[in-house]
Amino acid sequence: MGRNVWHDYEREWAKDPDSRPKYVRAASIRRRERQAEEAMQFVETGDAAEGGFQPSFHASRHEHAWILTYLGPFYDDNLILDVLRQVKGGKEATVYCCAAHPATGTGLIAAKVYRPRMFRNLRNDSIYREGRAVLDEQGKVTHRSREARALAKKTRFGQDLRHNTWVTTEFETLRRLHTAGADVPRPYAASENAILMDYLGTERSPAPILQHVALDPEEARPLFDRLLWNVELMFAAGCVHGDLSAHNILYWEGRALLIDFPQAVDPLVNPHARDLLARDVTRVCQYFTRYGIATDPAAITARLWRRYVQADHDAAPLMPPGA
Repeated sequence: MGRNVWHDYEREWAKDPDSRPKYVRAASIRRRERQAEEAMQFVETGDAAEGGFQPSFHASRHEHAWILTYLGPFYDDNLILDVLRQVKGGKEATVYCCAAHPATGTGLIAAKVYRPRMFRNLRNDSIYREGRAVLDEQGKVTHRSREARALAKKTRFGQDLRHNTWVTTEFETLRRLHTAGADVPRPYAASENAILMDYLGTERSPAPILQHVALDPEEARPLFDRLLWNVELMFAAGCVHGDLSAHNILYWEGRALLIDFPQAVDPLVNPHARDLLARDVTRVCQYFTRYGIATDPAAITARLWRRYVQADHDAAPLMPPGA
């Protein structure tokens, strides 16, 4: 990765959507440019502590800086030993396969590192944020008017609040759903910009997304039933995924894990929850039509809504597969 690419990265960092006075924005831009230059010098000179966190994964210079910054604390806390490879790169986050510290009780662990704020497009997340609590820098719910104004004006502080809420929501959602027994990755820890969670697959063969899997005909129906059961279990726990499809389900040796929860909503407070639930159910059903499984997504959505939102307990719950 050449020096010009790093300078492109710096220029993106310098873009500031603040509505603050120009002289304030200029000072902020100069500060971030200085921080970027320091980070580049750190990586170029290899100024890492002797015997400290030195990942074996060969990354570009600025990606190496992200890894040191955002995954280094997990190394210090005895959660990971090394970063082995990149598993997935996306517009919002990059997922790495890491060697887990023995204290975690597992061999491999996934690290999801959100891309720097300037690379993340949060303009289209308004339907997910409605009714969602705003979290401050410590990840705690805040009701102060200062935060509300910052979010409305899209200041740098407001953008940071949105980012904190986005990351913290995914971690807390995973923790709640894993405790409830849903087929989601177990979350181990979260930092300012990253989450550690269960890894599915092997180091050289990470679990593919369901969209890229050709199921054996005899396992299609049990897997479909299990996924619908997960949708109901999550809904009963106060969660609608909001973007569920075969692209957000990992598959490995008969096991499926639902992933990517930063946009998850509470059906009792978000006015778009029913539409999002209907879309999730429809997408799952559409995938399984290729295996000859006929369903009625509208009826499934209506039954879930009656039972868990309108408290109509005459609507029979889905039973766990095999029950």
